[in-house]
Amino acid sequence: MEIAIKKVAERDGDERFVLVNPTTREVLTVHDVSASTLRRFFQQRGASEALFDECIERARASYQDRSQHAAAAVSEASDTIEDDELLFDLGLGDNDADVH
Repeated sequence: MEIAIKKVAERDGDERFVLVNPTTREVLTVHDVSASTLRRFFQQRGASEALFDECIERARASYQDRSQHAAAAVSEASDTIEDDELLFDLGLGDNDADVH
């Protein structure tokens, strides 16, 4: 079975990861865990340090890309529609008495 490492959060400076099936995207772990816990898990099963490091870096890069993309989408939306334009589009504005 193929397994992928996915970074899911950062809490108090501690990165948290889960294991997923890359085909189905099913989460295989019950709880999120630290990188050091995953490292011990894979070392016990004979995985090389280099392979583990590569997988962790890939998970971190993917998490960073998702975080930047989500943040960009919010800021782009806020730059394109002014509050009063949004109110006007909703049928609200300076003359709310005209709205039925």
